[in-house]
Amino acid sequence: MVLSAVLFGTMPLLTKNAYAYGSNTYTVAFWRFAFGTVTVALIIALSPKLTFRVTAAEFRRLALLSVFCGVTPLLLYSSYRYVSSGLATTLHFTYPVSVMVLGTLFFRTKLRGRQLVCLAICAAGIICFYQPGQNEGLEGMAIAVLSGVTFALYILLLGKSGLSHLPMLTISFWISLLCTAEIGVFSAVSGKLIVAMPWQAWAAVALLGVFVAALAQVLFQTGVFLCGEVKASLLSTFEPLTGVVIGILVFREALTVRIAAGIVLILLAAVLLVLLPEREK
Repeated sequence: MVLSAVLFGTMPLLTKNAYAYGSNTYTVAFWRFAFGTVTVALIIALSPKLTFRVTAAEFRRLALLSVFCGVTPLLLYSSYRYVSSGLATTLHFTYPVSVMVLGTLFFRTKLRGRQLVCLAICAAGIICFYQPGQNEGLEGMAIAVLSGVTFALYILLLGKSGLSHLPMLTISFWISLLCTAEIGVFSAVSGKLIVAMPWQAWAAVALLGVFVAALAQVLFQTGVFLCGEVKASLLSTFEPLTGVVIGILVFREALTVRIAAGIVLILLAAVLLVLLPEREK
């Protein structure tokens, strides 16, 4: 689980590296899903126990899921242009709170007192990141939080989709393939898809696809089966921590006391949220 979270945490480094060599948000997202699709397809093709087959009803549900799955990295990668990678990753990681709130609004999930306390802690953490007078920073923060909301919608819809009987790699293949097609068509029509890039940009998007879109997802699912949902979610908090460390060590991003306090509060809220079910049980 820790390795999975660390791999997810490398997204800012690989994305910013691709940006530095002429790529853009839509191109990075497209090639991430494209390389991820090829990687998962090879694994399925080489495994006699896995299949590509889905029914028409299952395909429609997968198509809906792909919309939110595809929009999430577009928003997250866009936020990297306005705010630091560590800040963007941490704000994106508020999605456990979004899952709780959206679940209450749309699926009538009841909020408990301790959950409301977690919401307050998370909100305080987000406020710590805001610096008056920096409108661009505020825009980037909003985009990063919105990426967490779309990912929360993806998680909720996946949980209610009735697709749990399918192999996880089959679900990942079709969602990645559909995301590739959707982002590819939009990027091509809008003229934002870049094909001619230096090898450094190709290397970055290829690593993003193989290690993040494919390997990290497989490791995460394996970790859930081995150590349970609560421990898996708790260990995934290494993702924003990895983003912050990479931002400081590689991009020389400043870590102020205020930002550090915000990170601690958001991670505290996330940890309390995943521990609540176990404590109550």
